[in-house]
Amino acid sequence: MIRTRIKTAAASVLCRTGLDRVIGAGRTPLIVGYHRVVEDFASSAQTSIPSLLVSRGMLERHLDWIGRRYRFVDLDELGALLESGRPVGHMDKPVAAITFDDGYRDFHDLALPVLQKKGVPAALFVCTDLVGTAQAQIHDKLYLLLGRRYEAMRALLETLPFSGLQETIRTLESEDSVPESAFSPSVTWEELDRIRRAGIVVGSHTRTHIVMTNETRERVIDEAAESRRELERRLGMVVRHFAYPSGVYNTASVSAVAAAGYRFGYTTCTHRSARHPLLTVPRTLWWEGSGLDSNRTLSESIMSCQVNGVFDRVAACRQDHAF
Repeated sequence: MIRTRIKTAAASVLCRTGLDRVIGAGRTPLIVGYHRVVEDFASSAQTSIPSLLVSRGMLERHLDWIGRRYRFVDLDELGALLESGRPVGHMDKPVAAITFDDGYRDFHDLALPVLQKKGVPAALFVCTDLVGTAQAQIHDKLYLLLGRRYEAMRALLETLPFSGLQETIRTLESEDSVPESAFSPSVTWEELDRIRRAGIVVGSHTRTHIVMTNETRERVIDEAAESRRELERRLGMVVRHFAYPSGVYNTASVSAVAAAGYRFGYTTCTHRSARHPLLTVPRTLWWEGSGLDSNRTLSESIMSCQVNGVFDRVAACRQDHAF
């Protein structure tokens, strides 16, 4: 609560003085990333990672706020603007793109109707090995098996390769398992095809949601290339967009994404690769509490600081961008 009050006060000062816009000057277009969309945040947060959740009502409020200030574009149009070299940030009305990660089924059931109602384009990044299965996302499973200890889960994800995470899960499950019904499922291939036909850009999020910086070169190449091939084979479309799981990348993973044929890649870091700037396009990830002040009210000043990247600059980059 103290941290939220400090954030609220700081955002108010920055907006009143215009410093938030000074900090945000020259930023790339606004790209917002979400994960799961739920009916009720409070109840869903009891069994799911809260920072991956946004309620349907809050999503609508976010979209309305952005829509009054930005022109929504899909990732294909955004990519064309970035490739053109035009100063996108200085257009008459700045552009914004909305994205969703992981490929949860609630995108199909809850987010898509909201997007269609409001006429907002979006993109969905999926883990192809999980599409149409009952398998849980590895971070969701770790979170519950670790007794909802988020920092412990994050530490494991940031340090262990996928094989080590699986071994950890097997050890934890031998003591106290969690039924698959406790987890939100991924979309099916049929649902994903309907999503594509509804105008949503579909991109890759690897095959299994590996953290690419923890894996061997061979595994990284396979996850990037095979997920793209599977999406194109199943959906009959060209896949141009890739989102790094957990927003994490290094030189080797960017090289693998480039070799796999993607034209655009999205991370959560403000650093860009000089060699592949279009494969290291920054996004900001939002959830239920992103724009709320200490009174749990959607705050104009905090939202303005969010879109201007103020809080991104405060948080130190935790990523290793080298081999």
